[in-house]
Parts: sequence; structure tokens; C-alpha cells
Amino acid sequence: MRKIKICYLSESAGDWGGASRVLFTNLKNLDKERFEPWVLLPKEGPIVNDLDRWGVNYHFWGKLTEPVDYGFYLKNCFRFALFLRKHRFEIVHSNHIYWRSAEILAAKLMKVPIVTHYHVVVRKAGPFVKLSRLIIANSNYTARASKPDQVSKKVIYNPIELDRFDRGHPIRRELGVEEDDTVVSFIGQIKKIKGVDSFIRMAKELSLRKPGTKFLIVGECRRGQGDYTEQALLAEIGGHPDILYLGRREDVENIYHSSDILVMPSRWDEPFGLINIEAGACRKPIVSTRVGGIPEIIEHGRNGFLVERADMHALLDRVMQLIDDPDLRRRMGQTGREKVEREFTTKPVRELEQTYLELLAHG
Repeated sequence: MRKIKICYLSESAGDWGGASRVLFTNLKNLDKERFEPWVLLPKEGPIVNDLDRWGVNYHFWGKLTEPVDYGFYLKNCFRFALFLRKHRFEIVHSNHIYWRSAEILAAKLMKVPIVTHYHVVVRKAGPFVKLSRLIIANSNYTARASKPDQVSKKVIYNPIELDRFDRGHPIRRELGVEEDDTVVSFIGQIKKIKGVDSFIRMAKELSLRKPGTKFLIVGECRRGQGDYTEQALLAEIGGHPDILYLGRREDVENIYHSSDILVMPSRWDEPFGLINIEAGACRKPIVSTRVGGIPEIIEHGRNGFLVERADMHALLDRVMQLIDDPDLRRRMGQTGREKVEREFTTKPVRELEQTYLELLAHG
């Protein structure tokens, strides 16, 4: 059987970002009997060993070229055109790249169909997105809210790699948490738009109402990427003994398995929210805000609870309800796991494969 060669453009080598996690999960699970994926990486990074193990070709391309130095821009446009012709790629899949890269222009000039993958809402699309044959959106919300209107959009939800989360195990002793404590966790970027300040306010209130509850905050205060430094976060926590900041963790699956309840109190319109399906993969209930694409994942009262953004009263009530009812936590966690297995593992990958086949079939 002839394999369809696809060139993937990535801005990450596995060292950051939910968009890259989705890309690499797709690459791992793509049917290698029918497709031959190549991924262009900006540099060497932690994903390389995985790509070798999965049998995925990769090339260290460097950063994609924007039109700052026009001589260099045209040179890289020509360079990519030659690369496409040499390897006879049939599709270029642009992951989370929306502006004016020379590589996209080269693909258009070479008449190679371009698929652009939206992981966030794009309200002002770059001029080259219009060159795409198709936009893949990670939720119905992302598809509805994004531009340009003249490019067809298809919703394919994010997949998750269950094996990683099934390998996780509780590490409460390492974290300084007692086995009989109830653990409520925030996992994500440390930004106010993610609601980490709401989580801290909630934690301080619940520590008074519900002794024996511990609160974990996991994520990186990335310089230049938000409004928290580590010092500012620790100052807001104020040395509270029940609130532990763990920083960035490479073993986040162990944090899920050490937790009883997850909380995602985002203020901004989350396009998808990987935390919601990661919690489900680990059989944990989650309390999330009813924003963006989250209601497409969380069924209120079944695999978690939804509250309105910045509604501290509702947030407190729902988390307390879960603290008080271990059986409800177990039921919600099991429902979440079943939903993830059904909708967010192999199904999105098979839909992506079918999308490629239909794209080529229609010329």
C-alpha cells in the first residue's frame, strides 16, 4: 500500500505547550501503514527519543521564517519548496502557526494542500491562513469563534495518551501530604486568566471550613508569559500551611493520582482545556468554569461540575460537595474515564486520518 507522506510544522521540540502535546500524541498513534509522517522541529529537544521509538521521521529545520529580512525569507521559501519536492509530500500540516511563514508560502506555490491546526481561538488570522485548504479546530467553540470565515473548518477534539496517565501513582509522602487528607489541586499555567488567584482564595476559605484538606498548585511561572512571578505567587499564598506550590513537574500524572479533586477556575474562554481530559484519564472529578470549549468536555453532574466564571460561592459549594462525598468523587471519576476512553483517545486520531484521505480525494 502506498503511504501518504505528510510534513508537520512544529514550533516545539516537546519542551513546552499543550499544542505540541496534541501534535505528538497524533504522530505517535497515526497509522504508519497508511501514512508516513515527517515533523520539522525548531531544534533538538526531549521529543526526539520518542520520535525515534515511534518510527516518525524528523528534521531540525530551525525557526519558521517570518518576513523580516526579505532576502533570507525568499531563500527559506525556496529551501522549503525544494524540501517538499525532494520528499514528495502530499500534505503540509501546520500546527499552531498562524502568521506569514515562508514555509506556508512555499507549500502554496508548490500546490501542496495546507492543513492549519487551531489550538486557540484565532480572532485575527494572519494573511497566510487563507492559503489553507482546511482548518482543524480543537472544539466547536474554537471553530465558531475563529477567523477566517472563508476557510472550511472541521472540529477534531484533542487526543490523550492513556498509557502515560495509567503509569502514574500517588506520591503523597513525597509531597508532605497525609494519606487521609483530601487533596484539591490546580494544574496549569500560573496566570490570573487561569484563575490561580481564585484557587488560592478558595483554598484559604476551605481550609477553615474543611480541616484535613490540602491544596496543591502545579505549574510554571514563566517569565514574560503572564502576571505572576514565583515570588508574587508565594506572597499571595502567604505561607499558608495547607497550600503547597510544587512548581513545574515532569511527573504531572503522579500529581493527578495524588489528588482527590481537580479545579480549573479559568476566567478566559479556554478553547479546550487538556486538564479536563487528563483528570478524567486518572478517574478524578473536576470543577471547571463554564467557558469556551469546556462544556463540550465536562457534563455537569456526571464527570465534573461547571460553575460560572469568577463565581466564588458556586466554586466553594461544588468543591465542598466533592470533599464531603467520596462516593460521588468515585462515580464522577469513573464516568470521566469512560468518556475519555470513548471520545479522546483513538477516535480523534482516526478522524484526523480520515480528514487527510478526504482532502486528497477531493483534490
